[in-house]
Parts: sequence; structure tokens; C-alpha cells
Amino acid sequence: MVRSPKKIRLIPCLAVLFALFLPSLSEGARLAYLEQMPLEAFAKLREIEKHQLKIAEKFYLKGEPKAAAAEYDKFLTLYERSSGGPYSLLMWAHCQVKLRLVNTAVRDGFQSVIDYWPESHEAVVSTFMIAKCHLLNGEPGKADKAFAQLADDFPKHSLATLSRVEMLGIATTRKNKERQVELWTDIAYKTPKTKETAPYRSSSARSLADHFFLENEFQKGVEALETYYDKNRADHVHAIHDVCNSVVSRLFRSSETKARAEKLGDGLISFVEQALPNDSQDKKDKARTRDLLGRITSVHKSLDRDKQVLASYERMGKVLGMDDDILGSMASWHKDKKRVDQARSIYGRYKDQVNGRRAVARSYRDERNYEEAVRQYLSLIAMDKEREAEWQRDVVGTWRDASKWAKAITTYQTLLKVDADRFSEYNWGIAECHEKLSKWKEAILSYRQTDKFPEAYFRMAECHRHLKKWNEGLILLNQARSHDNVADRAQHRIAQFYEMSGQKEKAIKSFQVTCKKYPKSRYASISHAHLQTKYGISVTLGGAKDE
Repeated sequence: MVRSPKKIRLIPCLAVLFALFLPSLSEGARLAYLEQMPLEAFAKLREIEKHQLKIAEKFYLKGEPKAAAAEYDKFLTLYERSSGGPYSLLMWAHCQVKLRLVNTAVRDGFQSVIDYWPESHEAVVSTFMIAKCHLLNGEPGKADKAFAQLADDFPKHSLATLSRVEMLGIATTRKNKERQVELWTDIAYKTPKTKETAPYRSSSARSLADHFFLENEFQKGVEALETYYDKNRADHVHAIHDVCNSVVSRLFRSSETKARAEKLGDGLISFVEQALPNDSQDKKDKARTRDLLGRITSVHKSLDRDKQVLASYERMGKVLGMDDDILGSMASWHKDKKRVDQARSIYGRYKDQVNGRRAVARSYRDERNYEEAVRQYLSLIAMDKEREAEWQRDVVGTWRDASKWAKAITTYQTLLKVDADRFSEYNWGIAECHEKLSKWKEAILSYRQTDKFPEAYFRMAECHRHLKKWNEGLILLNQARSHDNVADRAQHRIAQFYEMSGQKEKAIKSFQVTCKKYPKSRYASISHAHLQTKYGISVTLGGAKDE
């Protein structure tokens, strides 16, 4: 073989393809399909031949293509007549691709496999790889022709499917819709139905259906999806609804296509209606009826049909029995339409009156009517005393939303009495509220009542910073530094405390310690940059020697 050392200069956007071309070592030490030898062929090799291939493979998977190429070349030299010859040459070519020697890979590797072993599995893989190399060289036209030829010559081979997928990518880049439709059709209708081809068939069927639905060819869209989804399975209707309703939503957004959206939506509703079970009382059929009626409602929502949406929910309640889930959906629709009073009226119809009242409280909270929200939450205590802690937590959350810190503290103090097991959480909340009120001493006392260490050390240190009590803050940060998981952060903050308190020399020394002791931490990078910009001091991060 003649192996030219000439490297191919890639345009930046195509260079990215190398990352997608073959699996990286980080994805696991496994060969990809295009790099594998068929098991039956491997079984026929002598043990000494297998051993040589395993040596080469080890280098390849370690990300050392140059060493791997030498070992594959060695195999070809030692075992010239071996049945493993085409595979070894194929892998040698893969190594050249990884070394960015794309032309060398094609000329002396992939093409040679085709020339010397034209009937082999590796010859088909090499044909595919040559087309891929055209892409890497920035020649999508050549690649498209090569992929098309492979798909025609080997229509039942798995690489025929991958070739069409590659051609589809080229057509998408070129924004060639006619070609995309052609390829979606080929993949959806002509690809063998195997587990390996399933992702491509599913994607193409959905894309083709999306295209037909946009063109208001509903039946063709259904037929496209039926190439993948079995008519007798529930996901058949689900897929048709999901794809078509997405198109309905997109069409409805533009005044120019609203009429098309209405027509398509009506067609979809009619289709789903036909799928409704005859007996909605059977447990299985009842669940399916609920699902399908919900899908009909979602189409009306996509078309912003206010009356039809509400009528659909009422129909659902009549067929299945009105329950809180259906009522909740109705109330949410009213809220979306800014009809909060109607939503609250529906919450009042809940069978679970406690959840209904809580939903009412939430609606006031969403409106920022915090006082009324709290009144509603507190009324829940009389309805369900056993869950008082839950309602009080809702109250404290409301006061925090309202920035009513003093009232939040009062509620936390109530929680400490009714739900003492969560003392740490509530004391933490009290401390945060004190901080919002700039009551630093009180905040420190509350943080001390928590068990959230070492984070509490940092919080208390910050309170001392506000009080200009630098030594007390430093003592706390040193305590935090004893915890390995935050030691780098604590050391960096110590340096900042020294700096803020005017102790320049200690600050510099502490920043340097951060760089030395925690070289791989982001705090080391921050300290390093700070020393350079503020003090003009250059330091070598301790981690440099690791390289």
C-alpha cells in the first residue's frame, strides 16, 4: 500500500463531523457497527490471528489510532492470505480517518478493500465509508451519489437504511423539501422492519406525516404513520393525534393559515371520535375513553375554541362521571382565560373539599392577593387539623412570596410548635427572613439552631461580614474548611475576607494557598486571575505538574 502523509484541510463546520463520525472513547470501550467484524468471520480465524487483532483493537479503543494502524498493518503483513485481511485493512482505513488523513483512508484503505474483496461485508462498509469521507471533505454532492448507489446496489443491507439517513441529512441541509419527502417515503415504506431500523422508520414516518398534514392531506398522513404504528395498538391513535395536533397548533398561529388549521383539526377530531370504545364503563375502556376525550379537548384548545373546550369537559364528566380531575382541568382553562372567579366556582364543586379550598387559596396567591390567600389557607386548619403543618407551610410560602418577612417568621415559629421534627428546616427559614430584614445577629442565632453544616458556617460568616466582625467570620470559615467537600470554597472566601478587612498580605497568601492546595477547583482559577489583575502576581497552579 502507498500511504500518503498528506493531510486534508477541513472547513470548520465539517471538522465537527469527526466528533460524530465514530464513537469516542468516552462512550465506552466498544467498537461501533462500522468497525465490527461479523462473528462468524471472527470465529474462523486462528487464535494467533485473533490475538493480533485484539492488540490492534486495544490501541484503537484507547484513542491511539497511529499505534492501532501499525498493528493492523502488521496483521496484513504476517497473515496476508487470512480471511481477516479485509477487516484489518478496513480498520487501518478507520485509523487514517481518525488521524485526519481522509484521502489516504479512501485511496489506500476503503477502495482497496472494495478492489481486492468485492464480495465481502467489509466492501459494503467501505463503500459507505467512502461516501462519509466525501462529506468530511466538503463534497456533499459526491457523497449523495455514493450513498444513493449503495442503497440501490444493496437494498436489503442495513447500510442501505443508514445511507438514506445520510442522504436525508444532506437534503435537510440543502432545504430540499422534495428530496426530503422522497427519502422519508423510502425509509418509512421500504426499510426492513427490524429493531435496528425502528428509530429511523419512526422518525421518517412522523416527518412524512407532518408534511402531509401541513398540506391538508390527512389520510396520507395517517397512512404514513401506519407504516410504523400498528392499527390495533393504542399508540396508533396517540401518534396520529400528537403529530397532527402539533400541525394544527402551528397553522393556527398565523391568520393566513387559520382556516386550514380549522379544517385539519375537525378531521383529527372526527378520526379520534371513531376510535372511542363502545362501552365506556369497562375499566380498560374507561381509561381509553378518558384519554381519547382528553385528546379531542386538546384539539379544541389548539384552535382556541372556548365553548367547545368547556363542552368537551362536561361531556367527559357525563360519560365517565364528573370527578375532581375533570373539574380541575375545567378550572385551569378558566384561569388561562383570566376567568378566575369561574375557576374558583368550579373548585367549590370538588368532592375533596379540602383540595378545592387549597386550590382557591392558590388562585389568590397567583393573583398576589396574599392576605386573602393566607385567610383561605388558615381556614383549612378547621377542615383538616391533622394536616395543619402542611397548611402553615403554605402560609409561610405565601408570606415569603409577599416579602412579608416578619409575618413569615411568626408562621415559622408556629411550625416549630406543630411540626417540631423539622426544626432545622424552619430555623433555617427564620434565619433567611432575619437576613432579609438585615437582622444579622438574630439570623446567626437561628442558623446555629439548624443542622445544615457546613453551609450554615458560610451563612453565619456572611452575617458577621455585614457586622464588620471579620475575626468571627474567619473562625467560621475555617470551621467550614475542615469539610473536604467545601474546603476550596472556604479557603477562597477566607482570602476575600482578609482582603475586605484590609489585610492585604494575608489576603494574597490565602489566594495563593487556594491555587496551591486546590489547583483543579474553579476557585483556584478565580484566585489565580484575581492575583494577576489586582496585585500583578503570577502564580503557577499546583495542578500544572499533573500534566
